[in-house]
Amino acid sequence: MRALPLRLRSLAGESTGSYVTRLAARNGLAVGRLLDSVGEGLSAAEVDPRYTELYVNRAARERLAALAGRPLEELVRALPSTGEEHLLPDGKSGQPLWRWPWKPHGGYLVRGCALCAAARDAGDPVWLIKPNIWHICIQHGRFMDNSRDDRDLFIDLSRGPHVLEAERRRAEFVRTLGPAGRALVADAFGVLAHPTVGAPRLGTSRTTPLGLLPSAVKIAHVMVSAERRRLAGRMSPQESGQWLRQAASEFGHRVGRSLTSWSAQHPPLAAPVPRPQRGTHLPLAAPHQQVGGMQSVDELTCVPWSVLADVERPYG
Repeated sequence: MRALPLRLRSLAGESTGSYVTRLAARNGLAVGRLLDSVGEGLSAAEVDPRYTELYVNRAARERLAALAGRPLEELVRALPSTGEEHLLPDGKSGQPLWRWPWKPHGGYLVRGCALCAAARDAGDPVWLIKPNIWHICIQHGRFMDNSRDDRDLFIDLSRGPHVLEAERRRAEFVRTLGPAGRALVADAFGVLAHPTVGAPRLGTSRTTPLGLLPSAVKIAHVMVSAERRRLAGRMSPQESGQWLRQAASEFGHRVGRSLTSWSAQHPPLAAPVPRPQRGTHLPLAAPHQQVGGMQSVDELTCVPWSVLADVERPYG
């Protein structure tokens, strides 16, 4: 299959629907015409990448990479929904398939940074697919979320350097620790949502993540010190109690009580957990044995839901 005449640069984390819509527009094609070349599919009426995500199977993914003129590995790195865990099942005859359902199968469609898009010659709005309903562009100091209101596209964080620093630390934390790092950050948000803490929950208002993020990152860094020892089989019940007392002295007794709920889900292990091949990543172990790329704070945190059982989404 020949590549389309005009190529297109993507934003990291862009939704497949956003990318395909922009690729079609750049080449003067209707989206449906481009998708005819990708494979056979079904879509919701009046598809709009602000509201829906496009999914493909393995054969359609190869066709899309060919049409875009990009190596398959590069396409998968750029578009999270083309990763293995999000692929559609292969058809019986192996035909390429795509689906554009009403809602994403996982994650949230979040507005991309317009300055990042402009640097990649993207004239149309770009939509990202993210595990949670917000995204912070560290490079340009902007906070975006899943709001579709075109009058208020972002929040300028130039007056909140502490938030940008917290996001840098969070990103480095996850890069260093891998999926286990994402789980610990989610747990830190869960700790802050515990009723004993008295902090607003994620989802209370648009800006709540900005207020919680610095504290969540600090808590996650304290958590990992205990989790490293636990996974290495070097955390006894006595040491766990000592760690909780130290954490309570640092963060206050309210957060300390919430951390007790978290610690109960991370009991000492009788034997060490083998480390993953990537040296800096933490191994995954109960209660976080699987961490999906599009799982939200609600889905990842192990802080017991029972503490907020009267709320449908207690953490987000």
